[in-house]
Amino acid sequence: MPAFRQVGEKQLPQEVVFMAWSPKRDLIALANRAGEVLLHRLANFQRVWSLPPNENTGKEVTALAWRPDGKILAFGLTDTKRIILCDVEKPESLHSFSVDSSITYMHWMEVTEESSVLTSFYNAEDESNLLLPKLPALPKNSQFFFWYAHQHIFFSFYRLNALVVGGSSGFIEIYAYGMFKIAMVTVPGSCCGLCLSGDLKSLSVITEIQDSPDSEAEMTYFQLDTSLLSSYLPEVTRMARKFTHISTLLQYIKLSLTCMCEAWEEILMQMDSRLTKFVQEKNTTTSVQDEFMQLLLWGKASLELQALLMNQLTVKGLKKLGQSIESSYSSIQKLVISHLQSGSEALLYHLSELKGMALWKQKYECLGLDASGIEDAITAVGSFILKANELLQVIDSSMKNFKAFFRWLYVAMLRMSEDHVLPELNKVIMTQKDITFVADFLTEHFNEAPELYNRKGKYFNVERVGQYLKDEDDDLVSPPNTEGNQWFNFLKNSTHLKGNLCFIQ
Repeated sequence: MPAFRQVGEKQLPQEVVFMAWSPKRDLIALANRAGEVLLHRLANFQRVWSLPPNENTGKEVTALAWRPDGKILAFGLTDTKRIILCDVEKPESLHSFSVDSSITYMHWMEVTEESSVLTSFYNAEDESNLLLPKLPALPKNSQFFFWYAHQHIFFSFYRLNALVVGGSSGFIEIYAYGMFKIAMVTVPGSCCGLCLSGDLKSLSVITEIQDSPDSEAEMTYFQLDTSLLSSYLPEVTRMARKFTHISTLLQYIKLSLTCMCEAWEEILMQMDSRLTKFVQEKNTTTSVQDEFMQLLLWGKASLELQALLMNQLTVKGLKKLGQSIESSYSSIQKLVISHLQSGSEALLYHLSELKGMALWKQKYECLGLDASGIEDAITAVGSFILKANELLQVIDSSMKNFKAFFRWLYVAMLRMSEDHVLPELNKVIMTQKDITFVADFLTEHFNEAPELYNRKGKYFNVERVGQYLKDEDDDLVSPPNTEGNQWFNFLKNSTHLKGNLCFIQ
C-alpha cells in the first residue's frame, strides 16, 4: 500500500481553531483565534471570503457546521451565545438566534426517514405560492436586498434537515431547517460530540464531566431515545416549514420598515424647528397661528415673521422642503402599499394555517402548538395592518395639506420679497374654499404645545409622518383626529369589540 503523502501546505496569519469541509463543494470553512470565519477553496487554498468578528455577532467561534446541501454555513460563538447562519456565496448573516449556554459542538444532518405522507408533502407544490402574490422587490439601493437570496436559500432545500447544538452546561437543542427549535434536552457535563440518527429515533452524545477542579475529567457516552420526533415527522416538518415562512416574512416586514425610515429625511423637520425657534425668539405676544392667519387673510406679516420666512426659511428653502416632502411621502406611501401590506397579508395567511393545525390537537398538541398564542399573533398582525392603513391616511392628508400650504406661502413670500412674480403665479386665485382649507390646516397644525416641547424639544408637530417611524414613545405625539369617524365609533360601541385596544389603537 502506498504511504500517505503531503500534497500542499499553506501558512496562515492566525491560529486555526476549527475547520469543516463542505459536503458538496470543494470548500473548507475555517475559524481562527481572532474570531474570523474564512472560506477557502481546497484545490489552491484561494480565499473565497472572510467574515471578521463584530459586536453584533461575537469574537469567539467554538463550532462550525455545514447544511447538508452545502449552501449555508452555521457557526456558534461562545462570548455572545449566538448561532449565525451564513450564505456560502457571500459573508452575510442570513439568520441568527441566541442560546442559553456557551456553544461547544454543532452537527447539521439531513433526515433520511421516508413515509408516504412525508413523500407526498415533499412532492406537493407549496399552496402559498399559488394563492399569495409574489412579494415586491425591496429597493435595490438598500443594503438588505440580499433578503431574496435568504428566502431562496432557505426554501431551496425542501427536505427536512436538523441543526443539533450542544453547550457547555450539557444543554442540547435541535433546530429544524436550522431555524425552528423542535427539541431541547439536558445531559450532565459539557457536550464534546453529537450525532442525530437519520430517522430521528436516536441521539448520541459524548460529554466531558468534571466533578471538581482537582479531579480528572471523565468522558461519558449517552444515547437518548428521540422516537417522539420520528413518530410525528410529518407534523414536525409542516410546523418547521411554517416557521421558516413566518420568520422570513417577519424579516421582510422589518426590512420594509427600515426602507421606510431611510425614505424619511431629517429636512422634513425643518418647519417644526424653525417655528419652535421663532416662538423662543419673538417679542410679540401674538401666537404663531395668529401671525400666519394675518398673512393669509390680510396679506400682511409682522417684521419677525418676515425675518423667519425670508431670512431663515427662504424662498429657495421652502421650494426644496416642498419637493423633499412630496418625494419622501410618495416613497413611504409606495412601500406601505406594495411591501408592508403584502408582507402582512402573507403573514396572516400562514398564521391562519398554523392556527388550523393547532386546532387539530390529536396531531399537534403534543408538539406544543398552542392555538391561543397564535390567535394573539393574528390579532397583533391585524392591529399592525390597521396602523399601516392609518399611516396611509396621514400621508394622504399631509400631502394635500402641505401642497396647498406651500403653494400659498410660496406666492406670499415672492410678493413679500418684491421679486418678479411669474405670470402663472399671478393667475393663482385663492378661492374662499382654498382660504378655508389653508386656515383649517393652520388651526390644526400651528398650535403651540408647551407639553410637546417638554417631551420632544419643540413646540410644533407640523410633520406628522415621522412620529410613526422615528419616535420611540409608546403613544403618538399627535394622533389622528377620530372625531366623527364612523369606524372608530363602531369599534367603541360594538359589544364584542368594546375595550379591545388592539383594534381601537
